[in-house]
Amino acid sequence: MFKKKNSQLIEIQKKYDNISKIPFVTKEGLLYKLGKYMGVWKPRVFVLANEYLYYFDTREKQTPFGPPLGYFNLLDCKIEQVTNNSKRPLSFRISETKTKRHYLISSIHKQDYDSWFSLLSQIKSTYGKRVELAVLIQSVFRKNVDYRQTQEIIQSTLTIQRFYSFQRAQRKMAKVIACITKLQSLVRSFLLKRKYLRMKKEVKIIQSHFHVIKAKNRLEKELTRKKIVQELLATEKSYVNNLKLIIDIFIKPLNSLHAIEQRVLTLSEISGVFGNWEKIYKINFELLAIFESRLNSWSVYQLIGDVFISKTDSLLEYANYVTNYDHSRKLLDKLTATNVNFGHFLDAAQRDKRSKYLDISSFLIQPVQRLPRYELLLRDLIKNTSTSHPDRANLEKGVVKMREITMYINDQQKERENLAKVLQIQQELSQSLLSSSSGGAKISFASATSLIREGEVRMAKKKWNYMYLFNSQIVIVQKSPETGKQVKDVIQLDNLTLRDLDSIDPNLSNTDLLASLSASMSASTSSLESASTNSTGVFRFRLISGKNEHTFLFDTPIEKNLWLTDIAITLNRLDKK
Repeated sequence: MFKKKNSQLIEIQKKYDNISKIPFVTKEGLLYKLGKYMGVWKPRVFVLANEYLYYFDTREKQTPFGPPLGYFNLLDCKIEQVTNNSKRPLSFRISETKTKRHYLISSIHKQDYDSWFSLLSQIKSTYGKRVELAVLIQSVFRKNVDYRQTQEIIQSTLTIQRFYSFQRAQRKMAKVIACITKLQSLVRSFLLKRKYLRMKKEVKIIQSHFHVIKAKNRLEKELTRKKIVQELLATEKSYVNNLKLIIDIFIKPLNSLHAIEQRVLTLSEISGVFGNWEKIYKINFELLAIFESRLNSWSVYQLIGDVFISKTDSLLEYANYVTNYDHSRKLLDKLTATNVNFGHFLDAAQRDKRSKYLDISSFLIQPVQRLPRYELLLRDLIKNTSTSHPDRANLEKGVVKMREITMYINDQQKERENLAKVLQIQQELSQSLLSSSSGGAKISFASATSLIREGEVRMAKKKWNYMYLFNSQIVIVQKSPETGKQVKDVIQLDNLTLRDLDSIDPNLSNTDLLASLSASMSASTSSLESASTNSTGVFRFRLISGKNEHTFLFDTPIEKNLWLTDIAITLNRLDKK
């Protein structure tokens, strides 16, 4: 009995997760129920729906409350008033007739107690009469249903008897038809089997042709892959031989002449022209030996991409040579034009049969072209290497490594070019300071190692019209055809404050100003101009350094925002450092 009630309670809890899901709620409210084990009065939310009385736990955090803790079928219960309880005078007892169990319920307020007790007492009588009426209606309905079913059975029996003879004939005919159908199925299965065997034979022929084509394509790819490796080895041999020729024909003789004091070039000039040529030769000589060993033991599953992964650190040596190449070429042109002995030396070296009558410039450019050549050959190898080949992943990593080295060299070259430009600007500005009669502004380029932006600017009430933005300072100069560039002011960035005079809040910090500029620069040109248009048609920002203030004027908001963004980014970098 208890197991059955527990299972019913579980089903009710699944059906009704909270009070709002219980249909036809007659009454609900807070009453106290005496606990079964501890004998403690606990507050419970009671809900009356039809002939069922549910109760819920009031300690649930969510509202409405969780699933019901239990329920009473009031048709099977007896409601009695309790008069001998002095502590809880407003109490009544609910007794279950089937389980013989008793539950005590109480209320604090007299009005609630009277309404609950009167309502629960009337439930049994009200729903009991309703149940008796429903049972009476069901018995009458069942009798009518039984009569109709009897008539239907009689009619069905007559129908069966009427067609009984016809059915016997039909069964005989059905046996004949079944035999014919079985024979047809056997013939059909035989024909299908023959067709299947013929199709299977044709599929095998097609598969054999497909395997032949696939094997042919695989063989062609493997042959192409081997040809690419052979081309890699051939170009590497030629490249290493040319590297050695430069050492034998140019570098060693020049060092020997310097040693016996018949100096054609100084050691610094030799290093400036040839750079780290001997280190590159050593790296590629070892690389050539590896390529030869791999090709001599070549097989279908031979690896070649891992060589480029393992040699990545050594190939970074090319960065020094490539970044020095422009300087080397200019120095070579200068020495060729001014040093007569070096010119005679180059003519003699070019007449050497080992040099194939090529000039020195055609040799010096080869290391610059070698790394991109590696990347192209690796990409060709990837195209002719299947995805299941053990070398495929190495080749893909090798291409990435070569690309990273190339990008690193390009970055180094850009930094070198930027530094050269910075040195040139520093030299020009230093000369202008020396030639200035008034002495100009005091300027130090100790920390200015990178040029961020330069260009013409317009300042309020002044004629200074050119500005340089370095990584640590801003230099404002005045350009004129007579005097050239004259330094007028130097602004250090470490104590600089930036103000956008066209902004709604001109006192924004550098970080907030940069965020605002990034959002505005991402907009289109037309929307940016319309959003930034002011009454004067002039766009301004201000630099504040101590007691000095400089206001810059621009005709377009884009030009102003470009300067403003670069200055704000540079200031943020200094703050992070």
